[in-house]
Amino acid sequence: MARKKGLLIAPEFPADSFWSYKHVIHYVKRKTAFPPLGLITFAAQLPEDEWDLEVVDLNVGKLPFEMLQTKIQNADAVFASGMNIQRESLVELLKGPAQGTDTPWVLGGPMASTYRDTILHPQTESDHILHAGLDILVWGESQPWIPDLLKALEDHPTHSPETPKLFIPERVLEEAEGSRDYLRDETIFKTLDNQPLPRWDLLDINNYRALMLQTTAGCRFRCTFCDIVQFNGGFARAKNQSAVEKELQAIYDTGFRGGIFTVDDNFVSEPGAMEEILHGMIEFQRNNNYPFTFFTQASIDLGKDSLIHLMGLMRQAGFTSVFLGIESPDPATLKAMNKTQNVKTDPQVTIDRLQKHGIEVFAGFIYGSDGDTRQTADLIVDFVKDNGIFSSMTGKLTPMPHTPLYVELKEAGRLIDGHDPTNNIDESLQFHPVMGHDHLQEGFRHILSELFSRQALYKRAQSVLDRVDMHIFRGKSVGINEKLGVVRFFINQALKGRKGFLDREYFKLIKYAFHLDKKVRHALHLETEELNKFWNRVLSTTKNQVIELDEQGIQQFTQMTNSAHQAMIRYSTDKPLGEVQDFVKKTNAAAKTGSIALDHAREIYDNSQHYLDAKKEMAQFPGQHLIKAFELCIVGAHYQTVVQNILSLKKPVAIPLSQKKPTPVTELV
Repeated sequence: MARKKGLLIAPEFPADSFWSYKHVIHYVKRKTAFPPLGLITFAAQLPEDEWDLEVVDLNVGKLPFEMLQTKIQNADAVFASGMNIQRESLVELLKGPAQGTDTPWVLGGPMASTYRDTILHPQTESDHILHAGLDILVWGESQPWIPDLLKALEDHPTHSPETPKLFIPERVLEEAEGSRDYLRDETIFKTLDNQPLPRWDLLDINNYRALMLQTTAGCRFRCTFCDIVQFNGGFARAKNQSAVEKELQAIYDTGFRGGIFTVDDNFVSEPGAMEEILHGMIEFQRNNNYPFTFFTQASIDLGKDSLIHLMGLMRQAGFTSVFLGIESPDPATLKAMNKTQNVKTDPQVTIDRLQKHGIEVFAGFIYGSDGDTRQTADLIVDFVKDNGIFSSMTGKLTPMPHTPLYVELKEAGRLIDGHDPTNNIDESLQFHPVMGHDHLQEGFRHILSELFSRQALYKRAQSVLDRVDMHIFRGKSVGINEKLGVVRFFINQALKGRKGFLDREYFKLIKYAFHLDKKVRHALHLETEELNKFWNRVLSTTKNQVIELDEQGIQQFTQMTNSAHQAMIRYSTDKPLGEVQDFVKKTNAAAKTGSIALDHAREIYDNSQHYLDAKKEMAQFPGQHLIKAFELCIVGAHYQTVVQNILSLKKPVAIPLSQKKPTPVTELV
């Protein structure tokens, strides 16, 4: 039987999105921020002996019209995946190079799941194009549908403009809109065991700033605005430790070194499973000299006392940042969203604890809820500034189909139809807010202008430098592209004399970071001197290869052990993680008695010295604070460009409240 050709297409993300980084990605000689993990995971599920596959990622670059049209025509099927923010790109494909070809199109991912109704029953121009251009919609994860999908393509090998076929569980289809009764149904949301490794061989990994890894799917919370839980499940389904280690090895084998985004809906939705996975990540990092740094998304309850130990493990695994859905500083608004985890755990406590663990906090906010007023905008601005959050993404409230929020607004006649906006930071509105259209727009623009001016960005950058501890689990070094990126950014902004992100305050921040590294080096030298003085005093108490500690000595030794523990995890790779933990535990127990074996104490001392030496090396020019300052300046340039473009748009005309028909709407980005 002849092999089939499958063309996998990743539609383009718009440049003016906080997460795209398209305005600055060229500085580090990459084409785009993230790879299409969903597509290459789907590719791994197709029978390898039957399909030849090619990935076209339009975020990497656009192909000439004729070339793309030829690829589409020569394929036996086109597989696309994406979110609604990629709608415009997908529509352009269908009415452009796909026009006139007879290749069937299959759409999966969040867009196919959440916006299935408007594609099947079109209301807007783009809905009609999607309806006529797509042949199959796949709800949720693709793996359960592979046999049915392949049979459908076999039975209907050419494109048809008729209504697309929808693959969706009967129970989901029969549920009332907005119902979440099925979210714990394990016949729908199956285990992630035996997932094939993503097909990294289909991508040029040099095009991407960071790669991606999924360790769990699903979330235990029920926020009223969230659509992700609807097709990923209302409970955490975790891969086992071995599977995660195999995926890390597969990424490592590509030759990639750098940042990895763990794309879980909520990284700590299943704390027990995450503890096991984190131990596996730590062991992998230790065995390979920490080739990766990680960043992820998590819920606020990560900061509560019963889960804070996970922060320590995340630090040891090499996590450097976490995105938190803070949504609102107002507890009443959070309760209305059913965002109970943000009420039970103080977000400021979680932020502070993460920063002290050396993990920078990215934060998301939603503006426009029924309880919000123009003053809520000021509360969001103050919260961001007070907590040293550099990357703060605020979007307008977005009622997405099939969510409780959407149903509530639909029943109240408050949805707006006639358009299909795809970016929750642009000028469009998708519902009638209680505060009124003008007040919502004014408040949202105020948030953007207050948080993304040059002065505000530099000030928060300095706050990040002050608050976030630069831990020793950040990997070996800064890559050549990152170093050259700093130079390119400097030349572009400074030597060419362009007006923009670079000004006197830029040099002020760089100078501050330089002196902060110098200050850290000085403090570490003093700490080393104190450590040596303490150790010499300890040696003077040695009797029969046992040292004796007084109450103050016990306290100092415990502090020394904490530093030694980190160094042993990072550098004593000849010892398994469990052996390190047992040694530290036993040593701490002995120290509390005031009597400890000299050889054990010496091992603690040596590793404590190693820890201080490593920290001093991190502070040597160019020190970690200086490197971080450059990074924040480059990222900030992207944020500022995005916001300037949004604020420069013409203010829309308010839509009268009498317009009540609902319309499909976009994802929160």
